[in-house]
Amino acid sequence: MLANGRRFVNEAHGYHDYVAALLEATPPGQPARSWLVCDRRFLRRYGLGYVRPAPLPIAAHLRSGYLKRGTSLDQLARSCGIDPSGLAATVAEYNRHAREGRDPEFGRGGTAFNRKQGDPAYPGPNPCVAPIERGPYYAVQVEPGCFGTFAGLKTDAQARVLDGGGQPIPGLYAAGADMASLFAGHYPSGGINLGPALTFGYIAGRHIAGALGYEQEQAQRG
Repeated sequence: MLANGRRFVNEAHGYHDYVAALLEATPPGQPARSWLVCDRRFLRRYGLGYVRPAPLPIAAHLRSGYLKRGTSLDQLARSCGIDPSGLAATVAEYNRHAREGRDPEFGRGGTAFNRKQGDPAYPGPNPCVAPIERGPYYAVQVEPGCFGTFAGLKTDAQARVLDGGGQPIPGLYAAGADMASLFAGHYPSGGINLGPALTFGYIAGRHIAGALGYEQEQAQRG
């Protein structure tokens, strides 16, 4: 949620969608910052950010200020710099629907991708939605970061890097994040580049080894 205490996104989406929504919701000139808020039950079962689930300790995260804690939502809000009335209203509205497994504002748990990331052992009707109602309450701050780029080297189907004229550069191959993204400026899920990296690494290796030509030659002889 934002500093005004309001949600701005379906939190079960991937972090590409989360950050895009955060940037859109942030007023001009203001830092793009948000908070993930949970109760004790959630923290003990799932953890939050770098904080690991029980029985691992949380004291170091509290001392560093990374993890914020409040015995009430009001105390948590003041610790984080969140508007207390906004947080209280948001949690009350969210809980009213969450008890029935619904999120009419953002549709959390409404897609197969959302549900896959949820808790299959949760007894409620929606593996992505549960009320936030038992203190103490916890929060971590979330800000945008950068870990890669959508830009990359243009290649052909054999993973050979192409020059400005669209011709393969002899001996130069690319795969993974060094290759122009297959997802055209989107990042659907964490680790989504691993598949293309493995696939085009394999294709490049076969091409370098001449495996395709050898197999075709053997097929013609056979």
